[in-house]
Amino acid sequence: MLRNILRFASVSGPVLRSVCTPWLLFFTRLWFGQVVFVHQIMAMAETSHGGPFSDGLHVPSGLDAALHGVVPLLLTIGLLTRPVALVLIAEVISGSHGALGVGTQGVRLALLAWLVVSGAGSVSVDNLLARGLSWVPFRPIRLVREAYVRIERYLCPLLLFAVRAAFAVSIADTMLPTMSWVHGAMLGTGSAPLVHPAWLAVALALLFALGCATRLTALFVAMMVPVAGIAMSTDDRLASLFLLLLVVAAGAGTFSLDWLAARWFRMRAQRIDGVPENLPHVVVVGGGFGGVATVQGLRNSRCRITLIDQHNHHLFQPLLYQVATAALSPSEIATPIRSLFRHQRNVQVRLGEVTGVDSAAREIQIGMARVDFDYLVLATGARHSYFGKDSWAPFAPGLKSIDDATAVRSRLLRAFEQAESAATETERAACLTFVIVGGGPTGIELAGAIAELARHGMTEEYRSIDPSTARVILLQSGPRLLPAFPAALSSAAEDSLRALGVEVRLETRVQGVDDNGVDIGQQRIEARTVLWAAGVEASPAAQWLNLKAEQSGRIAVRDDLSVPGLQRIFAIGDTAASLSWNGTAAPGLAPAAKQQGRYVARLIVAELTARRPPPPFCYRHFGNLATIGRQAAVAEIGKLRLWGAPAWWFWGATHIAFLAGGRNRMIVIVDWLWAYLTYRRSTRLITGDARKRTDGGRRLRIDEFD
Repeated sequence: MLRNILRFASVSGPVLRSVCTPWLLFFTRLWFGQVVFVHQIMAMAETSHGGPFSDGLHVPSGLDAALHGVVPLLLTIGLLTRPVALVLIAEVISGSHGALGVGTQGVRLALLAWLVVSGAGSVSVDNLLARGLSWVPFRPIRLVREAYVRIERYLCPLLLFAVRAAFAVSIADTMLPTMSWVHGAMLGTGSAPLVHPAWLAVALALLFALGCATRLTALFVAMMVPVAGIAMSTDDRLASLFLLLLVVAAGAGTFSLDWLAARWFRMRAQRIDGVPENLPHVVVVGGGFGGVATVQGLRNSRCRITLIDQHNHHLFQPLLYQVATAALSPSEIATPIRSLFRHQRNVQVRLGEVTGVDSAAREIQIGMARVDFDYLVLATGARHSYFGKDSWAPFAPGLKSIDDATAVRSRLLRAFEQAESAATETERAACLTFVIVGGGPTGIELAGAIAELARHGMTEEYRSIDPSTARVILLQSGPRLLPAFPAALSSAAEDSLRALGVEVRLETRVQGVDDNGVDIGQQRIEARTVLWAAGVEASPAAQWLNLKAEQSGRIAVRDDLSVPGLQRIFAIGDTAASLSWNGTAAPGLAPAAKQQGRYVARLIVAELTARRPPPPFCYRHFGNLATIGRQAAVAEIGKLRLWGAPAWWFWGATHIAFLAGGRNRMIVIVDWLWAYLTYRRSTRLITGDARKRTDGGRRLRIDEFD
């Protein structure tokens, strides 16, 4: 019994909304069209002296006649519905009543607002044109289309709440005689109370206000609206009926007890029945920012989701360099993927490495196993790029995973241990020289963190060396650091690095990297620790699909992030090359991946529910952030430029806010506060096999550490 109730509760609402709402909107438009037409005829029949037909027909001005003559036709066919509804709202508010007469204003305003927010519905010319307008290259039209989608998404819950509140007041006025001004404001019943006895009116009003059993309440009130005496099709009681039936179809909205109950019913139904196997299957490859955002966006959809990743954790990559420099532990910036979705019952998490995709058979290969899919979202991220010099990789590791970060941390800390026991000054100097290749955000963050660790984090701990004498060298092939930032912020970042003692070398290209150092042109830098932050390339997703990738390995996608020529296959994040930032490529940043993941989720939901798809994806850039060290950072937020301490505090607050999990946020705050007050790093651990060096795999004698 409970299973049937839960199943009915989870299915009935969407069915009512998708089937009934378009036709109710159609009849609402027809009603408004004839109201405008009838009142226009009545206005023309007025005489200049007030007597009917004494001086012939009164002809309104040409503009007014043209406007109100075409409005009924536009409303009937559902063309330009939102602008027409806005014009009629303006007339009602202004008090002219030229097109709508002087009847009840409350219900008419509510219906017109409904047309503005939700549009004309699927039974309209607007709906036929909407899909095509999404792809029109003329930007103003696309902006209007995007505005319509956002209006419907964000204002619909507010409108439903306002309508419920208005109905509650209109019903309860039988108990509040001092509020005689509200009689019939929404129900078109004049001064006569609609609901009696009084206790029933109060109960119905309370149900409306709280959004409890809203559909049943609205249906009950609709049945009590007196329609027997309706003599004209323009009677406001018809408008009240339309509005009540729209509430029956749409439900109570987000701000209601019904919404909370529906959410509980869905979770309960999934626990009882599980996820049906016949639902559409969405496979998401990659548990990074884009993949997680996609799965979260599908939490309320009727589909099965399989999230595949070769690691069992979701990593907050912007703070990965802090693990590498012993400021944070891995568990503070990584969250188990299963814990993220433990309450999302339509998600199954699989640990494995994807080796291929059969787009014709709609299958994805994980080792020897195959998983079928209806929708495929590739969010596989990026890997290090050595620009064709892959032989450098063992000697110059990069930062893309927890394993990379812990290996780099051990490498850095071991360098100081080797310097402490070095036999010669030359060897000691080489051990205390750290070279970072790449002047982007990761490069300057690594350089600043290593410099701070050497100058402040190890004081009085070594006897044979002074860690503050370590050399930190940052190599950048371009003319300035942070090329994606404004020139002023690049200069500020360079000044901050030099103040920390970092040697910044611009327009310097690396010619070779080996076990003992770096070659730059004709110069040799002896360094036992070289770190790579110069470039990335996409994962081999293009090879899986037998597609030709761009130079960076990314897949060129369409405006809706789908892969050209492949149905219901999408690529997002660092996997996709999307020209969605004012015609330029979206950057490989976490915000871009999250926006793309949420967009693809909305696109899939729209297709599953037979709704209008969202407009083409457009990346919204909120800014760039990079930190150098204590009280030193740069930030670009729109047209605002920050550097120094204000940017540093903003950087810290932003990164804490976007960490996954409240526990991680609290621990990171405590660790940062401790490091800020004491200059000490809490996770200075050398892990892995102490007999092996990480830079090339050459075995090292134990006595070299003694």
